[in-house]
Amino acid sequence: MILLGTGPRGGEGMTFTELSADALADPVALLMSAFFTPSEASQAAGRAYIERLQLRIANRDAPISKKAAGAQLAAIREWGTIPSTDRYARLARIRQRTLIVHGSKDIVVLPINAFLLAQHLPDAQLVMYPDASHGAQSQHAEIFLEHARLFLNV
Repeated sequence: MILLGTGPRGGEGMTFTELSADALADPVALLMSAFFTPSEASQAAGRAYIERLQLRIANRDAPISKKAAGAQLAAIREWGTIPSTDRYARLARIRQRTLIVHGSKDIVVLPINAFLLAQHLPDAQLVMYPDASHGAQSQHAEIFLEHARLFLNV
């Protein structure tokens, strides 16, 4: 299993109360600010990512509706709610080898959540990419691919 930019149920800062479905009004601006850091290197990687997205002509994803965005946001907020007991107990029961990939400056899912996953999943490896936000695997696409191949070939 490979987990990208995520965290455990009830993780730190995962209720997204400051986000609204209207954030999708400018998807490119949202992607650039949420998935890439303000550094020039990260913004350049973001622009390259957007260019790669534009290369795909056939079988493109349909635009996300406000209704779908609202439903996803509600599901994310429910996932982020801290359970009343045994906050991370479920993780100990997951026996699947896991590669956790996260950006060191992720503003969407705080990096502490990757450390929590690595601490509580019995067979986990953590890779933290520098100067990367929620799109760490896109910003560091080549090294991510290498890390994924190494992990899957073990």
